[in-house]
Amino acid sequence: MTKKVLSAIICVCLLLCTFSCVASAAAIPVIEGEISAKVRICPDTAINIEAPEVSGNVYAEGWEIRYVGGDWIPYDGEPLTKNAQGASLRYFAANAVGGYAYSNEAEIVLEHNPIGAYKYNGTDHWRDCADCGGQACKGGHTTLGETATAKDNICKVCGHVRTSQYTGILVFWEWLMALITSLIG
Repeated sequence: MTKKVLSAIICVCLLLCTFSCVASAAAIPVIEGEISAKVRICPDTAINIEAPEVSGNVYAEGWEIRYVGGDWIPYDGEPLTKNAQGASLRYFAANAVGGYAYSNEAEIVLEHNPIGAYKYNGTDHWRDCADCGGQACKGGHTTLGETATAKDNICKVCGHVRTSQYTGILVFWEWLMALITSLIG
């Protein structure tokens, strides 16, 4: 009789352990805090933002992305292109039996983080991006075009002096006219 009682007690203990293990595996993870409502990411770079803290029994976790008009899909680590502008991002955590927890959603804004003064070449100007080193605020020079004075060939954004095949001639012509005017008097 003691063997039967002892066997029954052992069976009850095993059942309790099994239920507590299943219950702990079924507990849904908790995502601590929120992510920003908008997340700025440089164009043609991968998502590289800090994940929120997760507590509980976590089997899998990561980022999910939803392109405009689409479904939530796991983020694969690929660089984001212009089709991700306005997409949404969220973090998920899952337990072993399919219970999921999600962070709040964040709108993806694809843009560089400009820093420093403008740089330029013969046709364009830009500022360096502090995050990825790319070209932020890139655009063509904005001058008044080929006119009679050299000051009108200065870019209104970056200060680059636009040169043309006629600029030297125009400067010489202005000098010559000023000389003649001073001689005539």
